[in-house]
Amino acid sequence: MEHAVQLRDDASKFRRAGARVAIVGLGSPERAEWFCKEKRISFDCLTDPTQMAHRAYGLRGGSLKQLLAPQDYFKWVKLNIMRETRQGLVPKEDPTQMPGTFVMDTDGMVRFAHRNKHPADNPTNEAILETLADVSRLTA
Repeated sequence: MEHAVQLRDDASKFRRAGARVAIVGLGSPERAEWFCKEKRISFDCLTDPTQMAHRAYGLRGGSLKQLLAPQDYFKWVKLNIMRETRQGLVPKEDPTQMPGTFVMDTDGMVRFAHRNKHPADNPTNEAILETLADVSRLTA
């Protein structure tokens, strides 16, 4: 949720970079629609309830060590204080599914792959935008 909000906050930068951003979650299409409306996300909100896409990109369930990382616990507490990023105690989908971030060019080639080491290990928007600039230079 935090990463979706982080991406949303720089939506205009992603548009200027010529990117089409999609957020892929595990829930139902109805839950994805609710989530994007609730969080004011204008990107494509897609679902992968069978986790096939997650598996295809090498995203697996996290180990206990990954899921209970101390830095994530403190971040989880902080995020749950703020309404916008409140997670709740019981996840609606698979709580072990590790997230990731990928940038693909228009030919479908993966140019940036970040598989989180722990749930809060999201890349910065700056790193993603830098990759987009590099891809733009390569394809120009």
